[in-house]
Amino acid sequence: MILLLLALACGGDEPAVPVPAVPAPIAGASASAVPVPTTVWTADNIDQLVPVAPTRLTTVARPIAAGPKYDAALLTLGGVVETWAGDPENPWAIAHGILARGTQFRLVDEREGVPHLFTAYAEPRPLATLAGQPRTLVGFPKALGTVRVEPHTDLLLKNMGEIGVPPDATFPSRAGTVSAADLYRYTLLKTYLVPEKNHSSFDGPNDMPWGLQALAQWAPPGELKWTATDGTSMDLDFLASFTVRVLTQESGFLFEAMQRRRSFERKGQPLFSYTCGGAHLLQGASYAVARGYGTPQDRKAIEAQVPLMFYRLPIELAIYDEAMKGNPKHKVRLLVQRMKFLGHFLETMGKMEAMGLYVPDDAQTQLLEGAAQNLVLVVEALQKAGTFDNMAALRTKDEQLFLDVIGDACHAVRGLELALGRGTVAW
Repeated sequence: MILLLLALACGGDEPAVPVPAVPAPIAGASASAVPVPTTVWTADNIDQLVPVAPTRLTTVARPIAAGPKYDAALLTLGGVVETWAGDPENPWAIAHGILARGTQFRLVDEREGVPHLFTAYAEPRPLATLAGQPRTLVGFPKALGTVRVEPHTDLLLKNMGEIGVPPDATFPSRAGTVSAADLYRYTLLKTYLVPEKNHSSFDGPNDMPWGLQALAQWAPPGELKWTATDGTSMDLDFLASFTVRVLTQESGFLFEAMQRRRSFERKGQPLFSYTCGGAHLLQGASYAVARGYGTPQDRKAIEAQVPLMFYRLPIELAIYDEAMKGNPKHKVRLLVQRMKFLGHFLETMGKMEAMGLYVPDDAQTQLLEGAAQNLVLVVEALQKAGTFDNMAALRTKDEQLFLDVIGDACHAVRGLELALGRGTVAW
């Protein structure tokens, strides 16, 4: 089996990763410098929780120089987004479409994407309260039959918050008229993690980053503590710290290689068993830390990932090059994997830069430009191979590769627009 085919696709179902044991929850810095009395949210008082959208909206500090080659690539990728991410019967694809295009993303039948997700796929979620009063919120299933809705826990809420859907926005659904805030409230209460007992609402650490970012995005001022529906006492500082620990632990072999100035291979090592090579794990942890959750040590751990990511870039590109030379029959699949890597790299580093976790020096700026130029070349190669013009045939032949093209095209649009200084990050 080709080395690179071991990389997990963003659209697929991943095997659960065992939750490593960590110390007891750590009380860290809150997202606000102003002392606010701490409320422990439960099913009995959750209606009083008012989610608050982030007020900071920033771009990268040092955008790469624009040019027609980038516009051409964005136009090509945009065709994939509009045509294939807008399928009303593919909610996972719609979630990626709104990431690429924002709140105005429309389906191929011209309906708005976000309202359609609630209308077609949201489900009522009843809660048991101590007072015995019936209370129903709203949530999304992992799947409805064979239709993947939210294969990554809290993907939809995370993407909605990222593109600027206001928490008080309301939508018709099978649960009646619901708000995005109702989805946030349910997400909070159903989230729990007890590492030492391997007891969690997540499938494993690989499933956690979307939920972490979703909760951090709309958290009200002060500490965020809650009693989950299973009775577990939770707080967001702990969830952020745990995720950072996992990221640091799973990156250990890469840190060692970097310190020894050695290369590495992709053979399913710890971090490479995570979705998109660990890009989402880093994005979720970075977002929570940038918002002030976790500890000062967690921020240092996240900042340490910056040089590691730039160290990885040329080595992983060389791995893809060698794989394509040795496996010409798998050229399209490997080109898509290369697009996945480059799009997620630009997206991750763009988000971290926009949130002030680093400012690229001249060498790093050159690497960012190189990544963007390589992305353009990949898009051109896939276009030349007819991949984007024959998506229906690809779907019949290889459903997973079809989904990869859609999801990775959306992430590539998001990453490239961030690198160019056109995309924004709300935090």
